[in-house]
Amino acid sequence: MIMHNLKGKKLLLVGGLNNTVDLFELAHRNHVTVGVADYNHGTLAKGLADYAFDVNAYDEDAMAKLIADEHFDGVITAFNERLGPIVRKLADRVGLPAPFTVEQLKMSTNKKYFKHTCQRYGVPVPKEYVIESARDIHAQAIDYPVIIKPVDCASSVGVTPCFDPEALERGYEKARKASKSGDVIVEQYLPYDEINLTYIAQDGDIQLAAIHDRYFNTEQKSATKAPDLYIYPSRYTDLILEKYNDTIINMLHGIGVTNGSMFIQAVVHGDQLYCYEAGMRLNGCKTYQILEVENDYNTFEHLMAFALTGSMGGHTQFNPKFKRWYATLNVLGIPGKTIAEVCGEKALNSYPWLIHIARRDGVGHTIPADSAGTLVQDTTRIHIMADTKDQLIERIDRANALFQMLDGAGESVLLKPHDTAEVLRRLDYEL
Repeated sequence: MIMHNLKGKKLLLVGGLNNTVDLFELAHRNHVTVGVADYNHGTLAKGLADYAFDVNAYDEDAMAKLIADEHFDGVITAFNERLGPIVRKLADRVGLPAPFTVEQLKMSTNKKYFKHTCQRYGVPVPKEYVIESARDIHAQAIDYPVIIKPVDCASSVGVTPCFDPEALERGYEKARKASKSGDVIVEQYLPYDEINLTYIAQDGDIQLAAIHDRYFNTEQKSATKAPDLYIYPSRYTDLILEKYNDTIINMLHGIGVTNGSMFIQAVVHGDQLYCYEAGMRLNGCKTYQILEVENDYNTFEHLMAFALTGSMGGHTQFNPKFKRWYATLNVLGIPGKTIAEVCGEKALNSYPWLIHIARRDGVGHTIPADSAGTLVQDTTRIHIMADTKDQLIERIDRANALFQMLDGAGESVLLKPHDTAEVLRRLDYEL
């Protein structure tokens, strides 16, 4: 979508992570130029940007001076929870728009805050146990298994399922050390189907735009499981629309959301929903790539418009009961392996059903040795579409066969992809 009112404007991206580089194409097709500011040197984002600045994003004085000196019309960040409040405070200081307040952003920076907000509005959540020290583990009756997490980390870092008090003691120390605040949350462990709900707010109109089912890698032996496939639309779309959607939207209205994009991660068991985490930002699975095909609405592009104008742009009506099937392949690397060669990307891009390839890691990158079971080991995301379920499965198989990452010895550095026969059995519903 081309927004003619953006032509000639200048946008500052705070935090040029590899997964933010989609913004440059979106900006340039709208005749917007983009600068990147952070303390990292020589990054991919800075190489693609129209302007690059080595400035610490946490230095508000320096950032405000940069915006004034360089005459930026807007400021934005995308996938980083920690930068959200920083950018909102900066935008307020220099008089530029930002979609969420600092208070609203606590929904994604503090899992306890999110959970207690849900409880206030009647949105269902997992049972919680209050653990403030290792002594608390033995001072109360805990119904195992439970899962312990830092309240303020993402990508499953510091997360441990625990099946007895001894495991919970170890998990407590791990989660506390991973937490920036030293705080943890302990909840009932619900190893059931997982979904992700994407909500978009446009001038006070909040809509459920998409739901996808999360499939997890089972080959890797690790305490937590990393998702390796997302399927749209979810098998639970009707359930969410009929039983839970109004309550969730009421909560978002209640905390004052009027514009922006957000997501909620949840578990479904039978017809019961348990919401456990939120992100007041774009999700890393890049649902906006799917929505651009399904609705001609790229959320990242509309967030750019909001940063530059204070408006999300033309109003769109969403329906999470999609007209097509979509899949996102999370290409997981083997911890400790180093990428020496990437194969098949050009061939895969030649297929008309390929929506987008978002490669986070390139040649020379080593998948962190301690990343097993977290999204840190996600090297690439591949988005595809299809008209039928069988067609979708065929295209997933084709993408997995074509796209390869190899080490210096010519061996694959990737985990075995998800079993598509199992996926097809679970697609026992229609569009």
